[in-house]
Amino acid sequence: MLLTGPGGLGVAILGELARTGATGVALSRRGVAPLPNGWRAVRADLTDPRSLRGVCAGCETVLHLAAVTHSNLPGEYHRVNVDGTRHLLDAARAEGVRHFVHVSSRAIDPRGGAYSRSKAEAEALVRGASVPWTILRPAEVYGAGREGLARVIARAREGRWIPCVGDGRWSLSPVFLDDLVAAVGAAVLRAPAGRTYALVGPEEISFRALVERLAAFFGTRPRVVPVPVWVLRTAARSLALVGLRHPPLYADQVDRLLAPKLHELEPAASELGYRPRTLEQGLGALTARP
Repeated sequence: MLLTGPGGLGVAILGELARTGATGVALSRRGVAPLPNGWRAVRADLTDPRSLRGVCAGCETVLHLAAVTHSNLPGEYHRVNVDGTRHLLDAARAEGVRHFVHVSSRAIDPRGGAYSRSKAEAEALVRGASVPWTILRPAEVYGAGREGLARVIARAREGRWIPCVGDGRWSLSPVFLDDLVAAVGAAVLRAPAGRTYALVGPEEISFRALVERLAAFFGTRPRVVPVPVWVLRTAARSLALVGLRHPPLYADQVDRLLAPKLHELEPAASELGYRPRTLEQGLGALTARP
């Protein structure tokens, strides 16, 4: 098996795959953390098709996680998320790969900005390829990292103020990391489905409702501080012009957050055995960790 993007979510999925006895290659542009037994690292660049020659040799399955998720350069999204997927599909086809599992995003509506459009284009490439495929669309994940929902949960747990985009009525579907990892593992180990699975939480809730439930769970009183959408958009565009390497806000981030997203548990529930925990159950598991 070949896995791209062995960082963050990729590390957790590697652990799950290793527990099932799967072995293979973890592809990264840089060095990677220590890998489970039976896995080895290889350096390659998705944007350079020459570096991908032979990387899929001996692999029946490719799990494609690698992507650019934040950039102020729309061309960067296309170069990695679209062209990189095309190059990897070519490498997989050349080596007779039998299953290409593409991890996409629930944020694929064109109104979500350059990132969303790049993920939709990458999905179209996968569907049109001659390699048998499965596409997975994770929702907003919590349980690892320090960004996104992890930051909101941390601030709620400490009872600190929480910035809110607009009125906070936009929706999310929080999914616990362990549930997502199990579903990805199930998709990888089964036959190619030739279909798309949404890996969402069991419910869709507004951001304000999320903060209220976090406060109730932790017994704290965080204060929600609304920030007008136009202010955030203006700030994001200004930061993009400045050219900071890691700005606190990216040009397409607000649009991606507010863009409509589908929420559906089927067919993942019936075909992958996907049973995501409620928010409170996931938080319970998360806080029980050492």
